[in-house]
Amino acid sequence: MDDILIKNGRVMDAYRGIDTICDVCIKNGQIIENTDIGTPDVVIDATNCLVVPGLIDYHAHVFQKGTDAGVSPDVAMLPNGVTTVVDGGSSGSANYESFYTDTIMHSTVRVKSFIALSSDGQISMNKPDTYDVRYCDESKIKYLAEKYKDNILGIKLKQTKNNINNTGLEPIQKAVLLAEQIGCRINVHVIDPPCPTDELVKYFRPGDIFTHVYHGTGNTILDEKGHVFPEVWKAKKRGVIFDACNGKNNFDFAIAKKAMIDGFYPDIISSDITMMTLYKHPAIALPWIMSKYLALGMDLQAVIAAVTAVPAKCMEMEGEIGTLQPGACADVAVLKNTSGQFSFFDAKGACVEGKQLLVPQLTIREGTIVYKNLSSTLY
Repeated sequence: MDDILIKNGRVMDAYRGIDTICDVCIKNGQIIENTDIGTPDVVIDATNCLVVPGLIDYHAHVFQKGTDAGVSPDVAMLPNGVTTVVDGGSSGSANYESFYTDTIMHSTVRVKSFIALSSDGQISMNKPDTYDVRYCDESKIKYLAEKYKDNILGIKLKQTKNNINNTGLEPIQKAVLLAEQIGCRINVHVIDPPCPTDELVKYFRPGDIFTHVYHGTGNTILDEKGHVFPEVWKAKKRGVIFDACNGKNNFDFAIAKKAMIDGFYPDIISSDITMMTLYKHPAIALPWIMSKYLALGMDLQAVIAAVTAVPAKCMEMEGEIGTLQPGACADVAVLKNTSGQFSFFDAKGACVEGKQLLVPQLTIREGTIVYKNLSSTLY
């Protein structure tokens, strides 16, 4: 394994509050102090580039060949600076172990997962997955959550009219009860919920994830006057995590702009990448989505935090990933913030023009270079 020196880059590490030009040194798969590098095997000149912790895509679908939507985690993530991906409930109790043995164990990118409340997860794009609690195998979810506690982060469900068979709030009530017994989070896909959002968020506990915060279908996070509901603000203040989670149909500029005028920004920015969206508008890839938030006026440091330090904390891996501090895993992304004219779209075809695009130049996973942009002159 090579000793690597990355020099002259703008190092942005939200976990430590660092934004400065400095070196990053890697030895034996870990970040080390600069004084300990000796003579490196590889020297990377990151002049005019951002050097950040390996990106964390906190919501994507990577059960390749096990579901219609699943993409290859290595193919979809590593060229985009992503070294850790969290699968957003592609598998349930009936097929999680297949996902674990066939995909998770064999991926270079680190893969963690939420297990679906629905027994079969999200197998097919030809029919809606159901979160009717009658089809929840509670005992097996508990068994798998204990057996694979190093991988399963929590329970995923959809609190969406099309997926709950007119069962109202039973799915989230069941998920919270089950999560309390297991001791984990819930991750809730919220699109067209069966009740006003200010009522729904009352069920979320600190650490639970509200996914697709800027969706524009049915009940949204905005009240009738176009402002973020007070109850949504209260949820954020008590520790509920709001994930932007782009996807194909789950982001609306009209909602996002009004929420951001109120000062309501996402805690996490994730892609929700599937076979339908990888390298296709409106999602394309995580760095593209990050660039969209720059176009919306979000601060660069906040954008980097939303794909590094914040999701690492939600995974209870802060200090281990999502940072470049000495002793952390040597997962690193080198990005170039290029200037130009870039068009970002939402689910309804609305467009926002941006002048910045974060382009991946290099990805290092646990001290090994796993991607290099061929046009880059890093080394």
